[in-house]
Amino acid sequence: MFKTLAQILSENWQWRHQIWDLAKIDLVKTYRGAALGKVWLFTKPTVYILVYWFTLSVGMRAGSTINGEPFLLWLAAGVFPWFFMSDAINTGSDVYRRYPYLVNRIKFPLSVISTFYTLSLLIIFAATMAITTLICVLLGVHISRYILQLPLVMVVMFVFWTAWSIALSPLSAISKDFANLVKTLSTPFFWLSGVLFQLSSLPPLGQHIMAFNPVAWCAEAVRCCFIYKKWFWTRPDELIPFLIVFLVVVLVALRNYRRLSKEVPDVL
Repeated sequence: MFKTLAQILSENWQWRHQIWDLAKIDLVKTYRGAALGKVWLFTKPTVYILVYWFTLSVGMRAGSTINGEPFLLWLAAGVFPWFFMSDAINTGSDVYRRYPYLVNRIKFPLSVISTFYTLSLLIIFAATMAITTLICVLLGVHISRYILQLPLVMVVMFVFWTAWSIALSPLSAISKDFANLVKTLSTPFFWLSGVLFQLSSLPPLGQHIMAFNPVAWCAEAVRCCFIYKKWFWTRPDELIPFLIVFLVVVLVALRNYRRLSKEVPDVL
């Protein structure tokens, strides 16, 4: 395991310049040929947030201030991270099929593919967090010192979802059924992870179970920066289960990378 971890870290360090370049290329490919260009990277999540806000706050009259902050801000602080995680779950878990020409290059390390793809998602995520901060300003919300932990939260999310990609991509490359299963589960992840409802509304048992949901933890960690105004490490009842899941994902990633990475080029 430690040998595989050292190999992955070494690969990413040696290819660090290419990782950044490939991440930028991936972003360019996303909006290439569109007249509005980069605007489309933020249009979808913004439209979804406005639709959810209108439906929940106006239509169903369920929206209200949460912890003294506007419901729209609470929604943005959960939905923007979800779009980062949604792409990581769907495409990130099957990233080798997205870049088969890199997989079949003999000297190109497969772990780098997961890294630069997640990095491209992180760049967009960082921009949406800037938009969320702008929403705070427009709504007259006080930006507290707890926003200083946001870069750390983003780094933790980047490492976790990169490990997620390394863990599942070999399985998805070998079995399309597994890839389809992961994509099918992404919708339940969204509706059951507290992105659109407060986890505190669940019974105690439900809250304990949800603590092992990485999507729920990531959304709540971002909301700690804007809404709950707490340091995320001061909530051990949520942090410890997430760290357990984090460790499991890393161990699975190391195991699958060691055993299956050489088989992936032959399959694709």
